Amino acid sequence: MNSIKDFLASIGILALLILGMTAATAGVQHINDAFNRSQAGQDAMIAEHKAYLASDDDNYVTDPMNGFDAEAYEASEQAKAARHANLFISNAYGRE
Repeated sequence: MNSIKDFLASIGILALLILGMTAATAGVQHINDAFNRSQAGQDAMIAEHKAYLASDDDNYVTDPMNGFDAEAYEASEQAKAARHANLFISNAYGRE
C-alpha cells in the first residue's frame, strides 16, 4: 500500500514540476514580447525624430555614412550652431 502511495505522490510531484516549468516558460515569453514591443516603440520614436529633423532643415543629413555632403552640411543650421558652440567653448577656455 505504501508503494502505491509513493508512486502517486511522485506522479503528483512530477505534475507540479511540469506545471511550474510551463508557467515559467510562458512568463519568459511574455517578458520577451514586452521587450520586443518596447524596442519597436523606441525605433519608431527615433525614426519619427529623424523625420522631424529632416523636415525642419532642408540640409539635414540623416545618415552621414551614406552620402554625406560636406557643402550641404556647411550651409546648414546644424553647422552654424556647431560653429557658434565651438567658438563659445574656445573663448570660455581662452583658446583661439
